Order: sequence, then C-alpha cells, then structure tokens
Amino acid sequence: MANTKHEDAIMKMGFGYFRDSILKSLGIDYEFVADEPTELIELQIHSMYMDFTFMTTDGFYVHFEFQTTETERADLQRFEAYEAVTAHKTGKTVLTYVIYSGGIRDAKTELDCGLYTYKVAPIYLLDYDSDKIFSKLKTKRENEEPLTDEDFAGLALAPLMSGKESRKEKIKQAILFAKQENSVTSEKTIAILYTLADKFLKGIDLQEIREVVIMTRLGQMIYNDGMEMGMEKGLEKGLEKGMDRMSLLISRLLKEDRLDDLQKAVEDKKYCEQLLKEYGIE
Repeated sequence: MANTKHEDAIMKMGFGYFRDSILKSLGIDYEFVADEPTELIELQIHSMYMDFTFMTTDGFYVHFEFQTTETERADLQRFEAYEAVTAHKTGKTVLTYVIYSGGIRDAKTELDCGLYTYKVAPIYLLDYDSDKIFSKLKTKRENEEPLTDEDFAGLALAPLMSGKESRKEKIKQAILFAKQENSVTSEKTIAILYTLADKFLKGIDLQEIREVVIMTRLGQMIYNDGMEMGMEKGLEKGLEKGMDRMSLLISRLLKEDRLDDLQKAVEDKKYCEQLLKEYGIE
C-alpha cells in the first residue's frame, strides 16, 4: 500500500505542474478556470482526499484519480463518493477520469449500483509509446530546437508508457533529454524522473540513474564555478581553473563512493566549498 501511495504522490507532482500540457497529450482538452480543493469534509468530519479536481470554463468539474493497481469495487465506490459529495456541495456535474500506470491496460471502470451504473473514464498510459517521444526529441536535438512544455510532459510520463526499452533505460533517456535545457521545467522533470527511478529501480540500476542525475547538474556547477573565477582571473583561465578544481573534487568523491556528499555539493554551494577545502583543492 505504501508503494502505491508513493507513486501516486509522484504522479500528482508531475501532473500538477504539467496540467495543461499533459492533459492535452492524453486527449483531454478542457479549458480550466482553476485548481479546486481536493479535500472533501463530510458532516462526520471525515476527510476525503481526491487527487485532482478542476473547474472547466463550461461550468462543470473534471476529477482525476491515479491508479497503479487494478481497480477494485472499493475504489469505484470511493470515486463515486467523491463525485457525490462534490456535486452535492457545488450543485455541479462532475466527470471522473482514472489514469492507470503500473502496466495496467484493462481495468474495471463500471460499478453496478442497482438502478443505475456508475462509470469512470479510463486513460491507460500503456497506450502511449515512449519510443515515439524519444524519436521526436532526438530529431529536435539534431535540429537544435528547444523543448516545449508538452515535450517535458511526455518525458515525465515516458517511463510509465509502453516501449522497447526497459524502464531503467526509459528513465535514463528521459533525464538525458531533459538536461538539454537549464530551466525550472527541466529541473522539475528530472526530479520527477529520479523519483520514479527510486520507486521502480533497485541496486545497481538505481545507482546508475542516481549518477546520471548528479552529472546533469555537475556540468552547470563546473561552468558556474569557472565563470565566478573568470570574473577575477580572466574568463578563459577562470573557466579552465574552475573545471580543473571541480573535476578533481568529483573524482575524489566518486573514488571514495561519497555520492551523498556529491549530491549535496551540487545543490549547496557552501557545502561544495567546504568539500573543496576538506580536500585542499584551491
């Protein structure tokens, strides 16, 4: 159960950030007004947590749930309860989409309620092909075209789609594509992909992805360090000196298997300087 919640949290993080792009790439083309509260409180003060609910410009709600396991009767009853409480509270229509990952291609989407049948609209990520996404982005890279929000959305979901490569390779490729641009969107995409790796991969495979994530940031760190030194000693010499000292630090940390310290150094400039002093790297 804990693992399911973990992946749900991952999907929510990615989905929340890429809402407008991802939804369109999944064939859902509504115009939304704003995010809606996902906590429903009944009279018994029992909290009900939905994944995401948005109000459309047409005046109805679209509710999304993420599933990483086969849908059971209890799940559909829970979704129906979300709809019923929201509709009762707002007086508006609610449509529920369930986005399935975890290798699910066919799930139970109807619930027999006696005089009526409750239904949800399924979206299966296995129906989407990661190979096509990577092929498209490879062409963009060759043509030196920038990645769009839609491209980043595809990369964030690629490891959960179908495709020839293993999940590890999908995550690795997606990270390498995402690192092409230095932007907030790129950083968030890499963070999502790393979290997916942490969920699905173990041992050497996870270690490999971890090193890839670290190295995507090291290049920028080396460049920044060189630029700072260049301001003092001349650009060319500064860049060269910055690369030398950071490369030496990276080499030392990798040799001693201090990956946690390396990761922290990438994210914390002060800690990076502390490590440089620790190794006597001037």
